[in-house]
Amino acid sequence: MPTKAVSLNVDKSGSFAAQTVRISQGDENPTSIVATILDGAQPFDLTGKSVRFKCELPGGKVFVDEGVTVLNAEKGMMTFTPPAEVAAAAGKVTGALFEVYSDGYAIHTTKLEIDVDSTPTVVDGSACELAMLNDYRSGEQASWTYPTRGGMAFAGWYKDAALRYPCSASDTEGAAYAKFVKVADLFQFVGCSLSTSGNVPAEYTTPRFSYIMSVPEGVTSIEDGWYFKKVSDPTKPDVRSPSGNNVVQTGNTVFTSLTFNKVQPKYYGKKFSTKAFVKYTTADGTTVEAVEADYDAFTPAEIADAVLAHPMATQADKDYAAAIKAAVPQEGAA
Repeated sequence: MPTKAVSLNVDKSGSFAAQTVRISQGDENPTSIVATILDGAQPFDLTGKSVRFKCELPGGKVFVDEGVTVLNAEKGMMTFTPPAEVAAAAGKVTGALFEVYSDGYAIHTTKLEIDVDSTPTVVDGSACELAMLNDYRSGEQASWTYPTRGGMAFAGWYKDAALRYPCSASDTEGAAYAKFVKVADLFQFVGCSLSTSGNVPAEYTTPRFSYIMSVPEGVTSIEDGWYFKKVSDPTKPDVRSPSGNNVVQTGNTVFTSLTFNKVQPKYYGKKFSTKAFVKYTTADGTTVEAVEADYDAFTPAEIADAVLAHPMATQADKDYAAAIKAAVPQEGAA
């Protein structure tokens, strides 16, 4: 059974983007969602609490399911397999979230979007195509290339169309099956927030862009991180920044954040544009880097607006956000 790791939050004081899980319509081998529930940056303890899944199906019907299994209460980890009702019709399953019941009242997590895809998939949601190894694997191993597909990431060479038997580094000639996975399935933009610790809004702040990144099954991770545009001059080449603060979620998935330290007020109205990457080696020895298709772009002022508008934000968070807004340079100011 394929799995998809997500990270949801009960602290809604930051700006959190709805994460997306893609499943296939009528899939007989459904995707299992492994969710880590956070309270800010810390695990949300599920000890003694019950959890249920809730969403709105295509057509507007509200669906509730009690089939949530807590894997590790102290670490806030649980698993849920969407039932047939969720995968029955192609389209967007919106407003999905988990309700955590404690002492008679419900705590809602941030939202999850489930994309029910009518496009046929191969085995674990991947796709494959037949190609000749010698077209891509001649010369030194460091020079090996691989087939490409729009919106897909190469995930290795296999001897069979069912993608059960991977090739090795010694396989350099003859026909083989190139495995692809959706690039969008490797990245989840969790959202952005403002670090209040040690920052003075009138002088500087620290925007934080948080992601869940994963690599395909059966590969060896090398590194992950981001490409981001220089705010002072976005026309210059992107800066490549490997991550140094990974928190492992599951075997092939990490939760990590890119922080822009001590950003001055003159940049509070400027877009900070980031897109994530993962770099890995497939079982056959091919090195691959998959990059998020689009930039996630927000200004510190926009993050502050999201905090001010959020009903769950604390007064301290709102005061900090208001101070950020007050420090934004006015157009035409000297």
